[in-house]
Amino acid sequence: MKFTKTKLIASAIIGLAGISTFAVFQANAEDRTWGPDRTTYTWENPAYEPTFNSITDNPTIGDERNFVRVREYGTNNTYSDNVNIEAGKTYEVYVYYHNNAGADTNADGSGVANNVRLRMEAPEAVDAGEAAVIKGFISSTNSNPSEVWDTAFLHTDEIVYLRYVDGSAVIHNGGSSNGKTLSDSALWDDQGVFLAYYDNAWGVVPGCNEYAGYVTFQIKADQPGFYMEKTGKVTGSDSDYDQYISAKPGDTLDFKIRYHNTGTTIQNSVVLYDKLGNGLSAVPGTTHLATPTSEGAESSEALFGDGLNIGDYAADQEATATYQVKVEDDMDKFPCGDTTVYNLAGASTANGTIHDKVKVTVTRDCGPGTPSELPNTGPVEIVMAAIIIAGIGGGGYYLYRTRKALKTVEGNISHEQTSMEDNSPKDRTGEEKAAGSTSPEDTSSQKPGDMV
Repeated sequence: MKFTKTKLIASAIIGLAGISTFAVFQANAEDRTWGPDRTTYTWENPAYEPTFNSITDNPTIGDERNFVRVREYGTNNTYSDNVNIEAGKTYEVYVYYHNNAGADTNADGSGVANNVRLRMEAPEAVDAGEAAVIKGFISSTNSNPSEVWDTAFLHTDEIVYLRYVDGSAVIHNGGSSNGKTLSDSALWDDQGVFLAYYDNAWGVVPGCNEYAGYVTFQIKADQPGFYMEKTGKVTGSDSDYDQYISAKPGDTLDFKIRYHNTGTTIQNSVVLYDKLGNGLSAVPGTTHLATPTSEGAESSEALFGDGLNIGDYAADQEATATYQVKVEDDMDKFPCGDTTVYNLAGASTANGTIHDKVKVTVTRDCGPGTPSELPNTGPVEIVMAAIIIAGIGGGGYYLYRTRKALKTVEGNISHEQTSMEDNSPKDRTGEEKAAGSTSPEDTSSQKPGDMV
């Protein structure tokens, strides 16, 4: 089986720039325990040549063929090869290694294992009700067999994404290499990272239990998610921000887009969009962005074009974009009576795109006989589709990319009043607006296609 590699985002605690490699593993039925079948030994009757993890009655760990185990990090729980995991928690993986050659084979070198390496594989994501397979391989160029492997299983009731914690791999033994930090990239690549007993002899592991050891490292279970909301009001009015605005030609409107990272992982290069309805135009110089590190600094007008990149957000961080929009005093666009226009907004991340809209009813009073409402205007369906396409076009899982996610949609499409009313905003709960929700107004959310 060929394994591929992908990059994962490091923990916010370690630093936003830290990126490590984490191999993707798709388990087949025969890959779900340990292997290969091999000659086994006992504590009293060790091997006469280099061989790893083949003693079945080790007084410390029992059957050495079961050498990959997991527990919740920071606890005294027993290491196990079946663990239930939860989003937001970190787990410690334990990998035991032991060259089973007898101590009397070290003198002439016949029992010393050379080029000893450990490599790991794990999936990027785990679906609800499924189990992730963490797989460890120990290899040597002169051992028999040349490579052994074992698995542990991470069970979950919710979709989670597994992220290796950079710098967490440490070797433990009784020699001078004890406590050394192992290479993150080597641990997850095709060759693996060297193991050792002596700090000046990496890759060399003599026979006998006194030279055995283990490696520990951490994996965090993340759950990306985010929320966005678009609201507005007439400038200077005492009314609250809402998704329904009653205005007149020539009015200025205040709009607000709020983004909130509701997940447990960093979201990089978050992009906000606003697609103005027909007859609405942005007021230059009124766009401001409030983030965890700024207090509403003036921002560019990219919000109304290819999208405004508002940066990276750790779990529970949020941002708010505010701006003003002018209702054009144009008789052709806003004739006598009521005309409905939709102001659309989107928030796009590598985990998908969600969007929201504000219904603006513009009333022109032309005196007696004025129709109660004229046909609505605004390219709603086309804009919504464009936002969806933009959101799913870049990256997935924990591979976050900066992208130009949306092209300006121009033009005016007239719709029959009944058609537009079917697409008007409905009262929705916060949960329905969150990433991953599905409604007639929000069909773009999807689970990411790539991981940490």
